[in-house]
Amino acid sequence: MNAPVCGHSPSLSRSLAGWLFGLLIALLLLTLALPLLNPAGWLGKAQPLILGPTDQPIATLTRHSLLYKSDSRGLYLVVRSQWQLLKPLQAGDKVRVELLNDKGIRIDQLSQAVEKRQKCRQNRCTLDLNSALRAPDDALDSRYQLRIGLLLADRPESAEYSQILQTLPERGFNLTYLMTSLLLVLLVSAAVLRALLPRLRRSYRSRVLGSLLLGNLTFVLLHGFVVFKLGEFLLWSGFRPEHYYLAWGSMVLGWSLCALAGFNLYMGLVFTALSGIGLLANFMKIAIYGVPLGGDDLGNMMALLHILLDQHPVLPVLALLGLLFLCWRFALSRWILRTTAATAAFFALCVFATQTGNKLLGANIRYVDRAVNYHRDIIRAGPGLYLFNLVDEMLQSGNIFRYPLQINERTPELSQPAPGQPPRFDLVIVLQYESLWLDWQGRICAPAPTLSLPAGVAQWHKTIHSPTTGGMTVLAEFEMNTGLPVGLLKQGVVPYYYLSDKVPGLASSARQNGYQTLFAHPYVEKFWGRAKAIPALGYQERWFDTRFTTLEHKGLYISDDALIDHLIKRSEQDDKPLFAYAVTMQGHGPFDGDRYRAQQIDKACPDQSPAERQLLNTYYTGVVDAMASLERLLKTLDGSGKRYLVVAFGDHQPFLMSAGKGIHGAKPPRDAPYQIPMMAFTRNDGAIALDRQFAPVRQLYQMGQATRALLAGDLTPIEDRPLLHPVLGEEKGFDPSPLVPQIRASFRADALP
Repeated sequence: MNAPVCGHSPSLSRSLAGWLFGLLIALLLLTLALPLLNPAGWLGKAQPLILGPTDQPIATLTRHSLLYKSDSRGLYLVVRSQWQLLKPLQAGDKVRVELLNDKGIRIDQLSQAVEKRQKCRQNRCTLDLNSALRAPDDALDSRYQLRIGLLLADRPESAEYSQILQTLPERGFNLTYLMTSLLLVLLVSAAVLRALLPRLRRSYRSRVLGSLLLGNLTFVLLHGFVVFKLGEFLLWSGFRPEHYYLAWGSMVLGWSLCALAGFNLYMGLVFTALSGIGLLANFMKIAIYGVPLGGDDLGNMMALLHILLDQHPVLPVLALLGLLFLCWRFALSRWILRTTAATAAFFALCVFATQTGNKLLGANIRYVDRAVNYHRDIIRAGPGLYLFNLVDEMLQSGNIFRYPLQINERTPELSQPAPGQPPRFDLVIVLQYESLWLDWQGRICAPAPTLSLPAGVAQWHKTIHSPTTGGMTVLAEFEMNTGLPVGLLKQGVVPYYYLSDKVPGLASSARQNGYQTLFAHPYVEKFWGRAKAIPALGYQERWFDTRFTTLEHKGLYISDDALIDHLIKRSEQDDKPLFAYAVTMQGHGPFDGDRYRAQQIDKACPDQSPAERQLLNTYYTGVVDAMASLERLLKTLDGSGKRYLVVAFGDHQPFLMSAGKGIHGAKPPRDAPYQIPMMAFTRNDGAIALDRQFAPVRQLYQMGQATRALLAGDLTPIEDRPLLHPVLGEEKGFDPSPLVPQIRASFRADALP
């Protein structure tokens, strides 16, 4: 009974393998030919747009596509438009492309003379045009619109017939989809590999062919379904074929390295997993912090690992014992060696691929299709090379500025300030509160906590802009300490890793004017590179997590109240003038755990899920504690008799996940996620008018400049100049030249333009 089945099974397997082999060859040929087939033409706009009245049209916009180009300066919008003209264009005729914000207000435009770009054959004229204009950095995250029109010199009314193109997309991120699709890619690749393995084991030639077919399969699956959607993948392939082929070659080469070096074809799955995990990590960081992965994240991951090991020192021992058991039980030593070798080959290929790409295509160019909507810096020469560029970035140094700056040996150096007057204050404290925000418009059904202060305390409050939202504390800390805008730097750069040995800023000015300097942050010293950056900023005394005890925790972190206790005791230690900069931790996310238990304050609106209410209650409790700690500090200082200045602010708004949807109101302004509370307090004796002193401050780096002037004894308010924000953009008239001497003094030479 079983004999026929046993005899038929190998034949069926061979037939299936042969059919699968042929299918993979066909997929390979299609993948290689795809850019030549112009798939973007298949997906073009089917319905043409007629400009002008139907009885006398100006022209017909037959097809258009919207793409993003990103370089070291920022984001550009590339509009490709194809026109069918009613008559030949004349001198003075132009195509105008306008970028409109969510309120329909024009924020940028480009007009191009086109009479020399048209093609006329047998009384039929067409125009194929690419138009590039600068777009805000958040164009992939906000509702912008495009308007396009043909302006004819002999028909002034033609400007009225411009057409609105489709709304630019919003950023999308679905962690479950990405993880599931990545797992499916690995499973499909593994299943195909298992089915073809007998055929591919015959010789090295078979291995090479197998790596070509399987590398191509994972390229199509990873790029066509995980990174892109299928239609977006087709558009990308036709837009820049050289980038498409380089990304394809890198994936295939990764599989080939595993095959030719004898690592076994299964190691190609390791290569695919590393590529996918890197892109997944990038998407997650963008969703949480709004910026992509950078080379400095390796150091931050090592710092997080150090924190984990400090809290759970037994984990490495357990992991090692588990690994030894698995090796003994399943003879995994060979596979571990192969995986290690494949990983090393992957990182070597990363560097090779980016260097090759730089030579062939030019460095720092990224192209992203309009429909690819997660972030402008995800893709460099195609998504397959993004992680490669990340690894290369870890090993390279160079210009970190995206704003053009003229810095050379003729650039004036920062002048040394003249010896200042005796310190104006006995105590200056800057309190950078983690995730402190007070202006919610919904989701939390309670007003923000306020301060109840004695009449002897003069106070000033204002809402200003932080350079970041949801995270990246280090950017707010940098702006406040140096008075330099983060918008000068390339997206995702952590400036603390590039500072010079002596940075002019708050602490250095305080020391020059007779203050002792203290930096306090109850967290790991190495995180964000603070171990080197804080001494470079001029802080003599430095407190980190080792200063505090486990009894001083509230929830996950050291409480704000404990930090204030330490600052008060330090201020009473001696009579020498003190400048202290403190960064709190209690209000740090994640907020989804019941960290405060019985101490939690229940003020979240009732019409939400239990998980969302829990998260919002956790956040609100932290805000109440933060304001209470500030109030206690000010009351203590008011009774101390000291001349004091306290500056307190939130570094950025919290990352509240889905619970934060609608917290800014129904129709929030574009800058709503970047608004933070800024407060200043001093003795109410008429010595300083806070309203006048800080009136021009609208962004965090300006507050750094104003505070630095006070530390130097200068009561002249800073000038109200046009500002630069890394996401909201630059105001008209912004001029970085006054900042150039300080920039030159603040950063290492190899990081300057």
